[in-house]
Amino acid sequence: MSELNGEQVDGPTVVSLSDPEATDRELVGGKGANLAQLASAGVPVPDGFCVTTVIYQQLLDKHTKKAIASLSNLDPADSEAIADAGATIRKQIRESEFPDGVQDSIREMLNTSGAPVNKSYAVRSSATAEDLPYASFAGQQETFLNVQGLDAVIDRIRDCMASLYTDRAITYREQNGIAHANVSLAVVIQQMVSADASGVLFTADPMTGNRNESVIEACRGLGEGLVSGEVNVDNIKIDTRSGDILSYEVGEQRTAVHLQPSGGTKTVELPRTDQSSRVLTNEQVRTLVEIGEEIEAIFDRPQDVEWSLTDGEITVLQARPITSLFPLPSPTPDDDGLYVYISMGHGQSFAEAMPPLVLDIWKSYVQTLFTEYGFDPNTQWVVEAGGRIYINITGALRFAPMRKRFPEHLSEANEQMGAAVKDLLDRRGEEFQGDGFLLERIASIPTVASTIGSLLWNILPQMRTVFDGFLGAFFGDPVSPKQEQARWEGWGKNVASQLRDPEDIAEQVRLVFDIPREATQYPSMGGLVAGTVAEGMLESQFPDASDDVNAVGRGLPEEMLTKINLRISDIADIAREYPPVADALNQGSSLDEIKSVDGGERFWSAVTDFLDDYGHRATGELDISRPRWQDDPSLVLNIIQSTVNSSEESDHRDRFRELEQGANAAAQRLERRAGQRFFGSFRQRIVRKLIRTYRGGIQTREYPKHGAGYFFTAWHEVLREAGELLTSNGVLSTAEDVWFLRKEELSNLLSGESIDVDINARRSAYQRHISIDAPPVLTSDGESLRGDIEREEIPEGALVGTGVSDGTVEGVARVVRDPSEESIEKGEILVAPSSDPGWTPLFLNAAGVVVEVGGQMSHGSLVAREYGIPAVVAVQDATRQIQTGQRIRIDGSTGFVEILE
Repeated sequence: MSELNGEQVDGPTVVSLSDPEATDRELVGGKGANLAQLASAGVPVPDGFCVTTVIYQQLLDKHTKKAIASLSNLDPADSEAIADAGATIRKQIRESEFPDGVQDSIREMLNTSGAPVNKSYAVRSSATAEDLPYASFAGQQETFLNVQGLDAVIDRIRDCMASLYTDRAITYREQNGIAHANVSLAVVIQQMVSADASGVLFTADPMTGNRNESVIEACRGLGEGLVSGEVNVDNIKIDTRSGDILSYEVGEQRTAVHLQPSGGTKTVELPRTDQSSRVLTNEQVRTLVEIGEEIEAIFDRPQDVEWSLTDGEITVLQARPITSLFPLPSPTPDDDGLYVYISMGHGQSFAEAMPPLVLDIWKSYVQTLFTEYGFDPNTQWVVEAGGRIYINITGALRFAPMRKRFPEHLSEANEQMGAAVKDLLDRRGEEFQGDGFLLERIASIPTVASTIGSLLWNILPQMRTVFDGFLGAFFGDPVSPKQEQARWEGWGKNVASQLRDPEDIAEQVRLVFDIPREATQYPSMGGLVAGTVAEGMLESQFPDASDDVNAVGRGLPEEMLTKINLRISDIADIAREYPPVADALNQGSSLDEIKSVDGGERFWSAVTDFLDDYGHRATGELDISRPRWQDDPSLVLNIIQSTVNSSEESDHRDRFRELEQGANAAAQRLERRAGQRFFGSFRQRIVRKLIRTYRGGIQTREYPKHGAGYFFTAWHEVLREAGELLTSNGVLSTAEDVWFLRKEELSNLLSGESIDVDINARRSAYQRHISIDAPPVLTSDGESLRGDIEREEIPEGALVGTGVSDGTVEGVARVVRDPSEESIEKGEILVAPSSDPGWTPLFLNAAGVVVEVGGQMSHGSLVAREYGIPAVVAVQDATRQIQTGQRIRIDGSTGFVEILE
């Protein structure tokens, strides 16, 4: 009897790998359980046994357990404290004595494991928190090779158990949110294999994510040379479906690791003939791939397999999940063709994970949008992967007339996506062409004709307003931005009101997912289209005056994000004027509490008016589970607080007037330049009209999102109320649990049916999705395409993205991950993961902006150009590669970001 995770547990202290109990992870750890499962399936693994976690728990006295419990109080960044605590725990474990009889059990197992006691063994750690689908813990605990004799085996077992508290293991558990006291360690002892060659087999490409390609790394001798990186291994890539060897790169291997007769290992120099010759034959490669497929089928996910080759026979030493793979799109296609998907989040500058119910909303909306505009309703136009939404663009790539130009058009909106699709077509373009190019084109004609016809039928009713708006912008009286805003707000409120018509909450929930046609029938964008066209015409007319053309697009009084930012800064000025209000903000007081202090009535009134106009917006508003500003005013108060604390005085209105004056001055300069050309007077009138059209149109660019925000809010309210109802009925533990249901499950619960759902498991999966970066483009076979942006003459070490707002600036970086909790000092360069409207108040103090996702028309790009701030978007891993306090230089023209310090 012993303790395991705080409970009394009775179990064996030593079990053979062939024993059914050896598949229990809590008893033998991840490595041991996987090996036992492989052995029971007939996969060739070395004979052996496990010293179980029961022994580990018996080694822990009360002092050691107290030291382990205290680890949770340490700062993960305090490496010195972690090192001291780990050393203490390791010493206590190493000095502990095994219970009576355990050494006899180990001796008996050694004698029955196929080799005498004086032969050699591999002694390997096997923790209960290792080889998990989301965290491998590879190399975190100790392994000892060629261990000889009972006493040495016993010592190495104790060393393995102590290694659960190496500095790296402690830190790794902290980073993955795994409690130290909930982890135990077993030890696997197997016959030592004297390998002619060793390596790893990945049953999916760990670099690209392609599930149809296997990758092998092979070296001569033991695999320690590969693990340590001391040898250049052979790299082999294989098409798993056909067995074809796609590439075999021979690594020059001058040394190899072999066993020493006296124990341990040694590095020896290889004969010249072996240094540059292939390690594996084609037959051995294919045999490895077949074994890998068998192992993948056993565990039902791609595997990282360690193997060895002795006298031509392959032995499997370990198998664990490949944890670095981005999840496959779901649902999967019905056929074996290659399908391609682009990230909705990257297109909207919000690439963060969302909970399951929110994913179901967007799947319903996007599918409805496509079918309403005449696309095949039987095609799965939207999928989910890693908590993100991806849109199916396969049809465009299979249609020959579109395929060649599609990446170029995609790059105009998002350079990362365009680069990723171009790379895919360059490598795998033939997979979209089918057996016969001519037949493909002929066969696609009816489908394309039908789609075009349906598309025209659906958009014709809107064409007149688009046409009128477009012509009015250039030749008549353009629709004012105020009218455009009212039109979009009316549209959004109308859709929202339809959700609220039924009194029954179950019916309201049904309407959230049964997207009404009105939600996909957008008001006219004629003014915005005209503004975009006018911008292009100005750029072509004045290619050598880009600064003036850019300046003309600044200082726009009716631009939505500008209005939000100015209003927030106005409210911050009130707080500055009344110190008690500022103090209350810094103390985290609620809006009602602030109302009671000196100046609070005025502040409260200003915030309330702001929420009346913009309360349906939110930070990260595509995630419908997130509270809207009107639901939780503290989110707005936090933004106001950070604005107040970022500077002593506010000059936002003066800065805006300067931008407006600069735009007028730039417009006059462009008109004068036009007047100096042939037909000058006529050209001046044309340029004046283009500038008016440009400024009038681009002010409306955020209105569609602003209008849609009204029914986003209605979605949020309906589903939140459903969660509250189910919580009051005792069906859910908390109202927030509703976001971890699927739409069918929610409907069933509201109709009184019971369901079997593990909410905690889904919440954990969501947290894992949050921690992984999503690719902008994903394929049906799992290939994750990051879209490396190509540039000529890239400065050494520079990060490369898309330049979206011209200018070069140097300054101190400020990495911000939550705009409602963090601020930025004036003159700093903002480095952020995304840039939806909740982020833009920070732009007021920023000298420059770097964002991980986005394109020319994303929110951050538009605001940066409006404020004249140099900006670069689509910079992969910017918030990880750049640290707060580093001095960086950004070039908004070339897209380069250089870390200077």
